[in-house]
Amino acid sequence: MRRRYFIALVEILGFFHIACSGSGNNSENTSSSSSSNTTILNNMLAREILQRQALENRVATLERQITVLISDAMNGQRACSALQRDVQGISLKQNNMASSLQTITQRVDSENVNMRESLRNLSNISSKLLSKDSQLSETPIAFLARISERSPGPTQIEKTLEFDSAEFNYGHAYDASSGTFQAPMAGLYNFQTTVYILSGTFEGYISKNGVPEVYLSVRGIPYQVSDSVSITLSLSHGDRIWLVRTDQWRSNVAPRKSLFSGYLIRAT
Repeated sequence: MRRRYFIALVEILGFFHIACSGSGNNSENTSSSSSSNTTILNNMLAREILQRQALENRVATLERQITVLISDAMNGQRACSALQRDVQGISLKQNNMASSLQTITQRVDSENVNMRESLRNLSNISSKLLSKDSQLSETPIAFLARISERSPGPTQIEKTLEFDSAEFNYGHAYDASSGTFQAPMAGLYNFQTTVYILSGTFEGYISKNGVPEVYLSVRGIPYQVSDSVSITLSLSHGDRIWLVRTDQWRSNVAPRKSLFSGYLIRAT
């Protein structure tokens, strides 16, 4: 474009130069005036050329700046799109985390409810156990039993001597029908027995779960005699105590005078 512009200017200048030269032959005054006009026109064209060049340079600079701005805008748009995708990803992660946190919170709340219920049940059980222990510790464990007039007495080896008449039985741990005491709780217990016989002999022992703990022996010939024993035992819950007769001779045990007793010293 700039080249075509310069060619046009040269052609115009040449045209004016020919015109001025042709008219120079007519007169000197006309030649001088034409030369002056040509100079003015040349100066005007030169200024126009310079202004057009400056304008074109400015337009080129603006085009480059616009190109840079367009490139920056496109880069900014791509960066904005990337940021939007990142924000969407972060938002999705936040939603997932919020959902997970809500689920965890619900689980924790449910477990807390279950734990509170379990603690409440344990507290109730503990209260019941403490109440039972308190009742057991406050309730005396003691008994006194005798052989009644109706009891035939022991007549065979390894027979339990049944003290079938209980005068008192606190705690209901003694069974008069079998002559057996069963410990309702662990603790230290004291047991005593006295056997009177009118004739014959008597051999026996106090048994703990079938194991002899202390022996007694009565010789009734020719006089009425008796024997008494006392023993303190450490029993577990459910241990059983009774009196066993082991002699092979028939003995005449005196009713009402023969007795079997026991009591809890302290719980353990």
